[in-house]
Amino acid sequence: MGIDDIALRAGVSHGTFYTWFDSKETLLREIVSEVAAEVFSATSIGTRLPAKAAYARIEAANRSFLRAVTRHSRILRVLDSLADTQEDFRQLRSEMRESFVQRGMEGLIRLQELGLADPLLPPRATASALGAMVESFAHVWQDPVEELDEAAAVDVLTRLWAGAIGLAPPARPAGEGTAESPGAG
Repeated sequence: MGIDDIALRAGVSHGTFYTWFDSKETLLREIVSEVAAEVFSATSIGTRLPAKAAYARIEAANRSFLRAVTRHSRILRVLDSLADTQEDFRQLRSEMRESFVQRGMEGLIRLQELGLADPLLPPRATASALGAMVESFAHVWQDPVEELDEAAAVDVLTRLWAGAIGLAPPARPAGEGTAESPGAG
């Protein structure tokens, strides 16, 4: 798609496009930056759940992340593709990941201080590994390869995340299914 096509679809003149953007790559960087900010914001659990509800906070963050990635899957795939060949997009993807790693690390440190997570886990490496797991799964989950609905996908990710840091899951009511059983999601 060229700049003429972009201007036509936006209903502006070719010259107006250049008032705001140097090139279509600049426009794409702006779009990707906005999407990254929206995904990060959507997954911020903040004070919606108390710290003692650690498992529920992880679950809510995973659900929000899957929804945000689903909403923006096309542009995130473009980012991944461009990041493999262009340094500025690679940097943008790294900055996006760093935001999530930082937040995951801070959350893990809080849980360790509360005695809810394994104190021997290195926070940065753990947050990086678990974040990569969730990110990778979210992209694979967009394809019909994984036959899990959202509830089952969130359950799997949350149990893996919580288990990896030594956080016990809440007790399940009798008869409630798991991701693998028919009672799931």
